[in-house]
Amino acid sequence: MKSDAKSGDRVKISLVKEDYEGILLESPESGIILLKLDSGYNIGLDKKKVIGIQVLKKFLEKREEFDMEKDLEKKNIAMVITGGTIAARLNPRKGGVDWLDTPQSLFKFYPGTFKKVNVSKVVMPFMKASEDMDFRDWVKIAKAIEKLLKDSNVDGVIVTHGTDFLHYTS
Repeated sequence: MKSDAKSGDRVKISLVKEDYEGILLESPESGIILLKLDSGYNIGLDKKKVIGIQVLKKFLEKREEFDMEKDLEKKNIAMVITGGTIAARLNPRKGGVDWLDTPQSLFKFYPGTFKKVNVSKVVMPFMKASEDMDFRDWVKIAKAIEKLLKDSNVDGVIVTHGTDFLHYTS
């Protein structure tokens, strides 16, 4: 069975007795097809049992130009990015998330921040889900903030992380 389907494509996969529709995901195993269903669940299908794959919609990755000009009238801020939902985006090719770990990726999802300030530095002491953070991470965040605030070119710091850790940094 040949198919031009690629990860990220919306497909219909036919087995002998049933069909499945969803987003085709990258699979680490060559004999398994991974599919993200509309319910949000991922399923694995044995390639030997698949009788057909129909591409319903090709995945088109949007590419945006990034131009972050400095505005001398705006404050210069630094960002400490540590993970959590705010620093993640869905990757339809994987069925999971990728970290927003560059100024460009943050600009794409949070352009309003960049309209109000100059983001002069981005620091990532670690990247993890906020429910996995502990007191050692709190110390790393505090040290990163301290170092950035000693920089005379930084007027303020924004820290991003998930809500499970918010009460520690607030």
